[in-house]
Amino acid sequence: MNTKTIKTVQALLKEKGLYNGSIDGIAGPLTAAGLSKVNGLNHGWAKNRQMVGFIQLSANDRGIDPGPIDGLWGPRTQAAFDELVYQIENGKPQPLWRPDEIVVPNPHQWPVQHTKKFYDFYGERGSNLISIDLPYEMKLAWQLRTKVKKTSCHKKVADSVVKVLQRVRDIYGLKELQKLRLDLFGGCFNNRPVRNGALWSTHAWGIALDFDPDRNQLRWGRDKALLANPVYDDWWKCWEDEGWISLGRKRNFDWMHVQAARLPE
Repeated sequence: MNTKTIKTVQALLKEKGLYNGSIDGIAGPLTAAGLSKVNGLNHGWAKNRQMVGFIQLSANDRGIDPGPIDGLWGPRTQAAFDELVYQIENGKPQPLWRPDEIVVPNPHQWPVQHTKKFYDFYGERGSNLISIDLPYEMKLAWQLRTKVKKTSCHKKVADSVVKVLQRVRDIYGLKELQKLRLDLFGGCFNNRPVRNGALWSTHAWGIALDFDPDRNQLRWGRDKALLANPVYDDWWKCWEDEGWISLGRKRNFDWMHVQAARLPE
């Protein structure tokens, strides 16, 4: 349990009149005594788990969904904690997301999908593929025992994929990105049409990647998709600085998917 989290617990306990010690980030006897007076908290849990449970309860009280009140720190609790801290520091919720406010640069001049320029730029689907080493080891999302160290993608996007994932690794660190499920790989090249559609998927050119499909399902919007949470803002910045387009960020569906092709206006 890090200092910032403990200080947040202490501040919230003090707000409820359950703690009169210093906001020092040290989980001592006064912090434990305050937690023991929190209604709805499982006092049979270990101290760290009680603190997580208290954060979850506090988020719920402010209308922030932390997932189950189970005292376990997962991605949903992390996202709820980030929003909770923002509200404590600013006295209001974070600004609402609007897709038209997301401006994605295009340094590599990725073309608009399924236009003549797109087909000229990338060539025949399934062609121009190369194998790349991933900057950090991943797991196959639907078979977690299978480690993924390489993937095949179009040669025109290969350097960009590596650059993005190196930056993700450097920002989050291996332990954090694993906790956030950013190592659950849903695939890149796949010579198939779009789901329930006639056009070919951008995966068929090896210019799209999917991540953590179970928690970011095709029809899920911001209310359910894990990658829509604020803790993933740096993840999206890494991709968008390179010109990659998130269908989730732009169209609010298929949050698992990111592609090196612009969307039609």
